[in-house]
Amino acid sequence: MPTMQKRSYTLSLATPAFLGGALQSAEWRTPPLKALLREWWRVAVAPNPEVGYSCGKLKQRETALFGTAADDSSGANRQSSIRLSLAHWHDGKLTDWSQANPASKGRPGEDPRIRHPEVQFGNGMIGSQLYLGYGPLILEKGKPAPKLKSGAALQADETNALSVAFPSTDETDLTRALTLIHWFGTIGGRSRNGWGSLLLKPASNSPALQTLSSDALQATGALRALADCLQCDWPHAVGTDRKGPLVWQSSLFDDWRSAMRFLAERKIGFRTALRFTDGKNVSAPEPRHLLAYPVTNHSVRPWGNERIANTLRFKLHAEAGKLRAVIYHTPCQPTLPYRGIDLLDTWQQVHRHLDAQATLTRLR
Repeated sequence: MPTMQKRSYTLSLATPAFLGGALQSAEWRTPPLKALLREWWRVAVAPNPEVGYSCGKLKQRETALFGTAADDSSGANRQSSIRLSLAHWHDGKLTDWSQANPASKGRPGEDPRIRHPEVQFGNGMIGSQLYLGYGPLILEKGKPAPKLKSGAALQADETNALSVAFPSTDETDLTRALTLIHWFGTIGGRSRNGWGSLLLKPASNSPALQTLSSDALQATGALRALADCLQCDWPHAVGTDRKGPLVWQSSLFDDWRSAMRFLAERKIGFRTALRFTDGKNVSAPEPRHLLAYPVTNHSVRPWGNERIANTLRFKLHAEAGKLRAVIYHTPCQPTLPYRGIDLLDTWQQVHRHLDAQATLTRLR
C-alpha cells in the first residue's frame, strides 16, 4: 500500500464561475475540481513513454488512479485513490448579474459593449459578457442587459481551501497536473471562454507552483507540435509551432471585466477573420465551422445539432494585484467529418491572426 501525499491550496476565482449544482445554486463542489484534475492529469501523463498518447493505455492508468463505475454487474468497479476536500460548499452569492458590473448614475450595472462586424442589429454592438457567457447568461427580449439563466453564480474573488491527497507513486504526474491547472485551469459553464478562472496558492507547506513561462511549460512535457496534435481526436497537449508554444498573453488589466471584454474582442476577431461564403443549413462545413460548432446563423445540414468544442481557450492570471489574459491552444482533430478542409492551414490562419495583434505577445 503506497503512502499518501497531501497538497493544500487556497483557491480564488479571477472571474465569476457558473458551477451549477443540483439546485442550480452555483455552490462550491469537489466533483468539478476532480474533473479538472483528471483533465489535466491526462495531459500530464499522455506523453509518458509507457502511454505514448494511446487512449487505451491512458484509460488503464486513469482507471487505476481515478477509479471507475461499471455499467453492468461485471464487478469492474474501482474506488478512486485520490481524495479531495473543500473547506466549505457555500452557495453562490451572485444572484443578479447587474451586480457583477458597477452601477452608473444610479442605473444598474451593464454589460460592456463591443462591436461585432457581422451583427445586423443594435448598430453592431453586443455585450461582451453575454458573448463569452451565452448559455449561463441569457438576454430577455426588450432588456438591455443579460441575466443569469439559473439561480446564481460564484463571484470573482471568492475563495476556498482545497486539500488533495494521492498515492506517493503518482506524485510526479499529479504535481504536473496541478501545475497545469495553476496555469490553465477553469471551472464551470463556458469555462473555455475564461469564466471560472481558478487561481491556486499553495498552503500548509505545500510546494510552490512555478510561474508560467515557455521553459517551465516545456519541462512539463505537455507541449506537442501542432500537426501531431491534429492526429488525435482529444485534447492531449498544448500545441507548438516554429515560434514556440501556442500561448498568447495580454498586458495587465485592473479588473476582470476589462480583461473579459478584451478576450471577447479577440475571439470575434479571429473567428470573423475566417469568412463564410454561404449561409444557413449548408451542405458542407467551411473552415470557421471547425473552430467551434454550432455557429449562430451558419448551420451545417449533415452535422445537425452535433457539437465541436473550442480548443482555443482563455484564462485569466493574477499578477501584482492585476489580471493578465491568456489565450492557449490544445489542438485536436474534430470528431465530425470535414472533407475538403485543410485543418492544419485553418488553425495556422488563426495563429497568424493572433500573432499579428499588437495587444498580444507569445509566451516567453
